[in-house]
Amino acid sequence: MKRLLIFTLLFTLLTGCDSKPPYTDNGNPGQIKAVVFYDDNKNGTMDSGETGASQQVAISQEVSCPPSSLPDYVPTDANGEIVFKDLKPGKYCVATDYGFGFTTKLTQEVYVSSDLVTTVMFGLVRNP
Repeated sequence: MKRLLIFTLLFTLLTGCDSKPPYTDNGNPGQIKAVVFYDDNKNGTMDSGETGASQQVAISQEVSCPPSSLPDYVPTDANGEIVFKDLKPGKYCVATDYGFGFTTKLTQEVYVSSDLVTTVMFGLVRNP
């Protein structure tokens, strides 16, 4: 009975260790859309009536997040959006420039899949 239990546990653990990556790579690139918004109710979610905010955003495909070296930051548009195109599928770190108070993490890990747009949201507190 002990052997059956041990076998069952080992089988469950080994089959649960899936080596499949958390993204799809069919050879085509993917995209990351970063959105920075004024989080007026400070709940970390862009709600109806909350608007985009101009801010600096960067991406890095470095293993650590935040990255150990500072990537090049680029500004969002007037709606607080920027799209990083033609990205190789895999793990990325998306970071916003430090400055005002944020209601979300300043750096976020995301996975890019082929032919898909991954959206990352950054909530910003309005300057008093």
